[in-house]
Amino acid sequence: MGVSLPSGGLLVRSPLSCNDHGRQLLSYLKTPQTLCSLKAIHGLVLKTGNSNNDVILGRLLLCCSLSKSMDYALAVFLSLDSPSIFFYNAMLKGYADNGDYDQCLKFYSFLRWRSVQADPFTFPPVLTSSGDMALTMVGEEIHGVAVKLGLDGGAVLRTAAMDMYFSCGLADRALLLFETATDRDIVFWNAAISGLGRRGELVRARELFEVMPERNTSSWNTMLGLYSREGLLRHAEKLFEEMPRRDIVSWNTMISGRCGGGDVNGARRLFDSMPERSVVSWNAMIGGYVQNCRFQEALDLFRKMQGSEISPSEVTLVAVAQACAHLGSLSQGKWVEALIRRRCLEVDLHLAAAMVDMYGKCGSLEDAQRIFEQARGRGNSVLCSSMIEVLASHGQAEEAFKVFKAMQDDGLVPNEVTFLGLLKACNHGGLVEQGRRVWKLMLEEFALSPSVEHYGAMIDLLGRAGRLTEAREMVSTMVMPPGLTIWSSLLSSCILHGAVELAEEVSLRVEELQPVTAGNLVLLSKAYAMAGRLEEAAAVRRRMKEEGMEKEPGCSSIEISGQTHEFLAGGRGPSLGMEEK
Repeated sequence: MGVSLPSGGLLVRSPLSCNDHGRQLLSYLKTPQTLCSLKAIHGLVLKTGNSNNDVILGRLLLCCSLSKSMDYALAVFLSLDSPSIFFYNAMLKGYADNGDYDQCLKFYSFLRWRSVQADPFTFPPVLTSSGDMALTMVGEEIHGVAVKLGLDGGAVLRTAAMDMYFSCGLADRALLLFETATDRDIVFWNAAISGLGRRGELVRARELFEVMPERNTSSWNTMLGLYSREGLLRHAEKLFEEMPRRDIVSWNTMISGRCGGGDVNGARRLFDSMPERSVVSWNAMIGGYVQNCRFQEALDLFRKMQGSEISPSEVTLVAVAQACAHLGSLSQGKWVEALIRRRCLEVDLHLAAAMVDMYGKCGSLEDAQRIFEQARGRGNSVLCSSMIEVLASHGQAEEAFKVFKAMQDDGLVPNEVTFLGLLKACNHGGLVEQGRRVWKLMLEEFALSPSVEHYGAMIDLLGRAGRLTEAREMVSTMVMPPGLTIWSSLLSSCILHGAVELAEEVSLRVEELQPVTAGNLVLLSKAYAMAGRLEEAAAVRRRMKEEGMEKEPGCSSIEISGQTHEFLAGGRGPSLGMEEK
């Protein structure tokens, strides 16, 4: 939440002492701030002569972390002369708390390179980062350093080490730490339960939960979260009812669990009955609507959030951008961007990627490119992949490959989404040989396993180009069973090129996977007609008529005065041949 800062003039005229200024600054730094507010507060720190006050500067770094502004935290850190280990630890904790585990490990290496003496608070965030990245050898080495320095006796470090071993799949090592510990506090117990649960050992986790010498609300929430994440909602709801005391985490966990299980209405009832809400509560409900394709309700709830005292986070805005993208609502997308700028909210790379995708799907390639260029200097593979996919969907294959080349020049490693975007670009541009090269690059140079979406894009590319034999062969080489989408795509290509015999075979495959639909029969009838086999075409049409099957009309949408309207083709709409749904 932002703060209302006193003006510079007021501070100049203020008779407060420097110590009073320090207390005033500390009060501003108790809660998360916008990037604009952080810069203003930092300016006040310098202006009031507190630039050497370790307490205030440390609190500023902590506030940057809480505000998810680690880039600004790094700028503050680098401005310090001879920072103590306290500031290094603040940076390490900030990176780990914000999920930037790679940067946390790099900063730890920077600390070691500078020969800074570590203390017990240095290692927990680094061990957490090693575990979350599943870097077993790195985690073992860091734990070994802590042991060698005699700093491994503290409860916080010991808990972090056990959690790291669980995350790296070394459950025996983790349980050995637990069993040999002489002073197991409640946090240590909770971490052991969580570790077992993450490995899928819910029975053992529940057994450990039952024999705990004492439990707190966090203990209950840990078990509740495990059941919820595994989709065991009945167990979760029973535990939720048994809880002696529920906090906001308990409610948020149940909302997320119900949304994940498709019970969005039940989740909304919980949300509405919460005694208090945090930004996580709003994110869980808004994200739940998006996850369950109820995009307009996500936007409606976001508008309601604007009337609350809770400010949206980047997570909120990513979900809202996704809702705008699926609705194709450019005006609402622009409203979201205007809100971000008005409130000086920091646009991290995930939000930038979501906004690029949003503008692309709303038809504004120019806005998508603008957001991409603004964030490009600190870009990553996620952002670039999003831009490549947008360019591909707009038929800009050449531009998509330019972004890919720039990625490689910047040393960014492409991922599965990157290659899917490139294959789509080839598909839109009919670039068969280029698509082959992309496929080979993905498999051989980057050792990425193709998903069903990659196969689908490549099969569609070959099929549209008339290389039906190759497309059929690729279906045969799929490492997973070809689904309805694959066979339907190949069927469409067969119709396009009049390959009746193959269309008959593929049509049978489609019928094996779903009940016969009017759409597929229409395609088969077209194939017969194109091949001059009019009797077979007529027979298919008769079958449709006898079984009362009609092809589902196409649906389109248009945004008028900020409202999205959906239309069905073939209706009685004036002059457009459409009717509003």
